[in-house]
Amino acid sequence: MADFPKLARIKLDDENMEKIHCAARKGQTEEVKRLVEQGIDPAIPNRFGCTALHLACKHGQIETAKYLSSICDVHGAWHGQRPLHLAVLSNEKVLVEALVEGARERGRNVEIMLNECDDVSVDDIGEHQKHTDGQTALHWCVALGDNYLPMLSLLIRLGASPTAKNKENVTSMMYAIEFKNEAAMEEMVKGVKPQQLRLDYQDKEGRTHLHYAILHNRQDYAMRFIEMGHDPQMEDDNHETPLFLALRAAMPDLLTYLLQNVDSFSVQQAPFHNGSVMVAERIQWLEFATDEQARTECIRLFQKRLDEVCFRPEETEKKRAKPTVKKMKLAPSAPLRSRSIGNASALRSRSIGGRIPGK
Repeated sequence: MADFPKLARIKLDDENMEKIHCAARKGQTEEVKRLVEQGIDPAIPNRFGCTALHLACKHGQIETAKYLSSICDVHGAWHGQRPLHLAVLSNEKVLVEALVEGARERGRNVEIMLNECDDVSVDDIGEHQKHTDGQTALHWCVALGDNYLPMLSLLIRLGASPTAKNKENVTSMMYAIEFKNEAAMEEMVKGVKPQQLRLDYQDKEGRTHLHYAILHNRQDYAMRFIEMGHDPQMEDDNHETPLFLALRAAMPDLLTYLLQNVDSFSVQQAPFHNGSVMVAERIQWLEFATDEQARTECIRLFQKRLDEVCFRPEETEKKRAKPTVKKMKLAPSAPLRSRSIGNASALRSRSIGGRIPGK
């Protein structure tokens, strides 16, 4: 298809755009209103997609942003960031509420808006080295720490999902585990009903929230996720199950539960034994699993369950039991017959007795 040349920008439009953008950046709400009344489009963008609403959100101009969000629907990205993300990063709760209310009044799906990813590619988020090509507003709050906890609570209340994925398929709850943000985790779990959480979501390596909890040494989170309905048998792309990881992490309590509640086939297929006996040298312990007592206990627990799976007393007893011989029931009038040995001797005696003595 032919590429049509773009229309040249009109100088008047650029001048009008500059006027309303400058007023929005400075928080001059009355000036913005006057320009709109003169017929200037409040959603007019510059060459990079920036609108007056983007600027008001970025610079925390609450009143100006409230006014603009009520008269125009702007959800495009400016340098990868949408108005909601800019408002969240400015840490102005009133501004975020105004954007959500304005979107709701215009009939926009607020849930989609709250869980939408930006298009910003970063390698550092707050104090954490983490690459992402885009994430939700909730991801930003978790990564930026305690100062954004009130904003996180607001987003949860407005409808943001803790299990919405970023562009690496990582959820905000996975962020909280990885970044050790306990306050954010508690706020997310407390603010959302368990049935609304998609704990079975997997990242690009197939790891679930349960995998994350074990790999980051949070046995308490792992047990909590299971209580909330997490499937304990999901495996990642490397075929690692929570059962295998619980042993490698030396988590006796979690391992005890999993051994009794997962399919016995998983126990038989574990790479830590030779079919009947645990081989400690085959266990690749995780970095933090340094407690020798916990290691020994986990090996003992796994061996015990392996014995139960491989050796079943009831089946052995059946094999040892002698087969029962069914007695043949005879009719009352049936003649009694001697056994085969007796019959043979009787025939021999008859043949001898019936011979005629030689002459």
